[in-house]
Amino acid sequence: MSVSQIMELLKNHGLKITPQRVEILRFLQSNRIHPTAQQIYEHVLSKVGSVSFTTVYNTLHTLEEIGYLKKISINETTTIYDVDTSNHGHFVCRICGNVYDINYRATVNVAGIVERTELIVYGVCTQCSDYLQRKG
Repeated sequence: MSVSQIMELLKNHGLKITPQRVEILRFLQSNRIHPTAQQIYEHVLSKVGSVSFTTVYNTLHTLEEIGYLKKISINETTTIYDVDTSNHGHFVCRICGNVYDINYRATVNVAGIVERTELIVYGVCTQCSDYLQRKG
């Protein structure tokens, strides 16, 4: 997503265009790593030089409200953000902490309309598993 596209997205949703918001969106688009708010804050601070954690958090909340990203709690203390809002799950490695997208198909029989499903699988990723086997 180019800077002009980012500016258009903000404008279309009635949001003020600020260097901080533009950098948050640039980071989310170019770093599909399921970042935490802290990781986003540290990046934006290094690029823009002037930003509060509250600004980052509030911007993420706004982006979630307009449907641009999903906020996912992966445990009691860690929340990640994902700009891929399609129906997919996440695999969380208990060793390295990396989060990977996974595809799944769910059949849900409920009285009502399903708006969102979440699947979070916890385990050991291939890289960590290989390392543990070599370590012996």
